[in-house]
Amino acid sequence: MSEQPKEKTFILGGSIEKAMTGQVELSPVSVLQEAWKNTITHFFTFSPAILLLTFSYMAIFFIALQVQLGDPAILFKAFLGETELTTTISYAAFVAGLSAQVIVSPLTAGASLMGMSHAAGLKCRSNYIFKGMASAGMVALVTILSEVLQGLVNIYLPMVALYLSMAFGFAILLVCEKKVPPLKALLYSFRATNKKLTSMLLIHVVIMLALVFGIALYGVGLIVIMPFIFNIKGILYRNMFGITLKVMVKSDEDSGNNDDHNTPNQDVKNNIFNA
Repeated sequence: MSEQPKEKTFILGGSIEKAMTGQVELSPVSVLQEAWKNTITHFFTFSPAILLLTFSYMAIFFIALQVQLGDPAILFKAFLGETELTTTISYAAFVAGLSAQVIVSPLTAGASLMGMSHAAGLKCRSNYIFKGMASAGMVALVTILSEVLQGLVNIYLPMVALYLSMAFGFAILLVCEKKVPPLKALLYSFRATNKKLTSMLLIHVVIMLALVFGIALYGVGLIVIMPFIFNIKGILYRNMFGITLKVMVKSDEDSGNNDDHNTPNQDVKNNIFNA
């Protein structure tokens, strides 16, 4: 006689309450080692998703520059010192970057959810990159708020803007996985980062160095570095805020042979809950 599968939920890792008080374990070495292992394990499913995200961002960025400047090459000539970097060019670059970030934000959310899935020990296909579409409106809003705040601060204090980029890094996952409103998600992310600032800074120094290395290899290295970064963020999110998992458990009772009446025969289905 068999029972119907029962749905159970549990939290893997931390919680919002623990993240707000800093009562979480965050070892930079352990995080980086696990992220690298996840990157290698899921490379062939994650890399196509990252390529889609990258090409989508670049296409929108160049289209926005084309609309504003007529010739996107003007921006690169200005950076190389071949022409003057005017206020118009700087503004066009900001608008193009913001437009690209907002439009591809559901794909960014999907990549973040893939990293979170790997941190939870779950496999996912490349098309999971579209999972962020379910929260597209809230994801776009939290992206706009984050990018505008960073852009305004960057005018006077570029280093603080870099810090805000790190501090707001969990907001998208909080919106998608825990359904936290955008402003509250930014606040939670900011406070949690400050509670573990030393560890977060060390990890983000490695991220910055990895990005420089990936770009130095004519951008080809980013095929590995970008999944590595999203896997890092997934592990950090798990350790700090926790991941809610839904488990379908099926209990089969064998009437002939039972020392223990209810021996659970687990594992029918595991899914990220709410994401």
